[in-house]
Amino acid sequence: MSTLAGVQRDFLAALLEESTAQDARLAIYQRAVFSNWEGALASAYPVTRRLVGAAFFREAAQRFARASASTSGDLNDFGAGFAEFLAGYEHAAGLDYLADVARLEWALHESHRAEEAPACDFIALSAVAPDRQGAIRFKLHPAVRLVASPHPIVAIWEANQPGRDGTLARRDGPDHVLVRRAGPIALDAREWAFLDSIRRGASLDEASAELDDDSGEALDSALARLAGEGVACGFELPG
Repeated sequence: MSTLAGVQRDFLAALLEESTAQDARLAIYQRAVFSNWEGALASAYPVTRRLVGAAFFREAAQRFARASASTSGDLNDFGAGFAEFLAGYEHAAGLDYLADVARLEWALHESHRAEEAPACDFIALSAVAPDRQGAIRFKLHPAVRLVASPHPIVAIWEANQPGRDGTLARRDGPDHVLVRRAGPIALDAREWAFLDSIRRGASLDEASAELDDDSGEALDSALARLAGEGVACGFELPG
């Protein structure tokens, strides 16, 4: 190992020490780095922070940072594994909903940072012959995310937005959530499964099987969601 690499390794190890560095200069740097990491997490997970309080969040953020130090020059990338960390964090064991709220927040964080995409060409879609429509494969917008939880995570998220007092509109789950830039929407489980199937590359016929609806009303509603919410950004017609 080169001398420079060895110095960098030792510096990182000292930076991530549980105790404050004895070297005053390193201690200043250590505090600044952890403060920046905590700030990045607080920005991505404001509801999670509000639910547990500043002191709890700070301790969790520092433990997460020591276990998963940032490897990117962009702090917006830091925190992707925070929900999984919380799921196994012993001090959050009594908050069984917390990790899923964090998953929802990271999905929203990713959604806001996702690349743009052109709107779906529904005029071209309407020109597809009826006997070929079942083969259509929709492309979901890059900002779309799908999150499922046994807990009412949308109600928890909504109740802890600025200006809200934390009172839940409903206390029962599960939630099947469509995330897009405008915010999260709790969907019917079948419609969520329909969109998830499309996300995984299913054709319209294949995805429609998730709706389990002979009347066609559920499909009409799901297709309206694809159009009206900007969920779809394109489609392919094999062959």
